[in-house]
Amino acid sequence: MKSTLFCAALAMLLAVVQCDADFRAIMQQCMQTTQVTEADLKDFMASGMQGTPKENLKCYTKCLMEKQGHLVNGQFNAQALLDTLKNVPQIKDKMDEITSGVNACKDIKGTNDCDTAFKVTMCLKEHKAMPGHH
Repeated sequence: MKSTLFCAALAMLLAVVQCDADFRAIMQQCMQTTQVTEADLKDFMASGMQGTPKENLKCYTKCLMEKQGHLVNGQFNAQALLDTLKNVPQIKDKMDEITSGVNACKDIKGTNDCDTAFKVTMCLKEHKAMPGHH
């Protein structure tokens, strides 16, 4: 099954740690609503996330964040993300580092909600405030 690998790749792209059935359902919904394909995501991952993503990929990020309560009305909800992360056993000992990264990214604003979600995600990745980057 390719979904596990895909999950791991997505977990790196987004501030997402659980790759359970619920999350896979969210991914599928967001891919449909934003017309993003697995190939689009894989291409972006393959570029080391350095390329300029298509607008729909940014909106896919927004969709995922909104469905998890990490983006509300275009505003990054840092506390909601921290609440999600602190329940993840493998990163409990890194919460100080993650919290400072999340705080550094929490006021980022893009040109629109999709851009904001994407910029916040990239900022979290830079600050290693995401699982999978340690």
